[in-house]
Amino acid sequence: MERNIYITLAAAALVTAVMRVAPILLLSRFRLAPLAQQWLSFIPCAIMAAIVTVELLEKPALTSSGISLSLLAAALAALVGIVSRSLFATVLAGMVAYAGLGYLLT
Repeated sequence: MERNIYITLAAAALVTAVMRVAPILLLSRFRLAPLAQQWLSFIPCAIMAAIVTVELLEKPALTSSGISLSLLAAALAALVGIVSRSLFATVLAGMVAYAGLGYLLT
């Protein structure tokens, strides 16, 4: 039984690795048009925005008065991100704001 688990884990790891590496290997052989390269450069930002938006809207952490801690912390993190232009500072500000607001408002 234990052997089957290891085989299943190895197969899952192999499939995951192939799915991640195959597009890179295939696309590295082609020269994309500048418009396509520019369009593809927006994909990581769009994915991150979608993930954050879903988390903020579907599972908001609310105080007893109905204020959304998640939204306040996200707004503060966005402000820090705009000012500092640093991903580390933005993430740190968001985490500190969420924890601090949670302590103060709940």
